[in-house]
Amino acid sequence: MTHEASANPGHDRRRTTLEQLLAVDAVDLDGALNEAAQIVADALGAEKVDAFIYDTETEALVARGTSDTPMGRKQIALGLNCLPLAQGGRAAMVFRSGACHVDGHVDEDPLEVEGIKTALGVRSAILCPLVVNGERCGVLSAVCAAPEQFSEDDVSFVQAVARWLALVMHRAELVQELLGYADLRGRREALMQLMNRLTPRQREVSVLIASGMTNEQIAHRLVLTPGTVANHVEAVLRRLEVDSRTKIAALVAELGLHRQIG
Repeated sequence: MTHEASANPGHDRRRTTLEQLLAVDAVDLDGALNEAAQIVADALGAEKVDAFIYDTETEALVARGTSDTPMGRKQIALGLNCLPLAQGGRAAMVFRSGACHVDGHVDEDPLEVEGIKTALGVRSAILCPLVVNGERCGVLSAVCAAPEQFSEDDVSFVQAVARWLALVMHRAELVQELLGYADLRGRREALMQLMNRLTPRQREVSVLIASGMTNEQIAHRLVLTPGTVANHVEAVLRRLEVDSRTKIAALVAELGLHRQIG
């Protein structure tokens, strides 16, 4: 067998895996990362693959994507899918340094988290930083229970996957931003439809309520009787389907109509 022929399976694996990653549905980030982790685990023959993402609130690396494998499920059951940076460990070091880490005898590493060595029984590991849009945001981890399990080609493969997975994550973030914008736009349109139920006078009363005016102050402003203003307020509550002046004011403020007050 020629060298070129022997190299083909590895090249085919890499190309097929990257094509699968790019085909991942990016609508839901966690779903996308779980699917991607499984794709990589299958391609690599790893017993567990994780996409650890840094959570600023907990200051921990949280596995937002984990392969659906026995070791992956055990990790979740043991709570090892959340790795506080303060506790150290190799994932934390890779996140901080931005340098990949490869080890074929994890059990002999004094710097690794004890639960990863003993409870999960990890012996071989490849950890690479995840960099999305120029910002380090997590770590891609592939592990096995057998020692010296990964080759240099496997390391190169995981490094390439980390770069491509970052593209998937960036695409998912963009999709979420677009969905958020669409939700916001949809809410605004729904609120405008509610406001369109009001007569011009009722809308005027609503805007003055948002400014903090009482019925008496609104009556003075619009040259109306307090009783007439009270009737307008009741009509506004009914047509906007709210139960307080505060909620009227909140809707007016959300639409920016309070800026119309002269």
